Amino acid sequence: MAFRFNFGNTAEDLEEKYNEKLTAENENRNNLKTAQEIKIQDITVANSAVTLQLSNGQTLYNVNADGVQLATGRCQSEATCVAAQSDLVPNVYEGGLKIWECSVDLTEYLSSQQIALRGLRVLELGCGAGLPGIYAYIQGAAVDFQDYNEEVLKSVTIPNVHLNSNEEERKHLEERCHFYSGDWMSVQKLLEKQPECRYDLILTSETIYSTVSQGKLYSVMKALLKQEGNIM
Repeated sequence: MAFRFNFGNTAEDLEEKYNEKLTAENENRNNLKTAQEIKIQDITVANSAVTLQLSNGQTLYNVNADGVQLATGRCQSEATCVAAQSDLVPNVYEGGLKIWECSVDLTEYLSSQQIALRGLRVLELGCGAGLPGIYAYIQGAAVDFQDYNEEVLKSVTIPNVHLNSNEEERKHLEERCHFYSGDWMSVQKLLEKQPECRYDLILTSETIYSTVSQGKLYSVMKALLKQEGNIM
């Protein structure tokens, strides 16, 4: 697997930043959000949605984010309070209530290139609304979704998967989709314990806004990607 992040820096710059990253990771290690699997059973189904029309004519449904933020009893954590004032705050709220432009671009790419997805095991990292992963799910893949914030998975991602499923598909959601919250390092350790921990395809979009996170993202991708797998 050939995989490289390129921020336009010299080797000396990258080494210095990598050392800074390691220092920051060690300082924050005890503050990382522990990974956990979020179950579907007790999730409140959204009744307000907006649509995304793909260039191939297919329609995806997304929870109305304004409704999520205002819904009593569904979003009362620190993450939602922060989300009302900022797109993201590192290690508190990682932007999952917003649909980022590149997630739409990635979904369009999967669609326009007619990527064969049926039967694949797919992981979407930093999923937020989960549009690329949901497209893969609709095309017949088994998809695991990861986001830093448990609340985002409960209030947006899982309801989105439900919105984009028909009645028959909803009966088998727990067989085809799993949802994990927590920091990438912690999620990697959790998934590596599973019998089938490697994926055919890993999806991620607009997840790197700081070089401090670069090492953890690379590590989880390297650990969980199959030998002949792909990353998009």
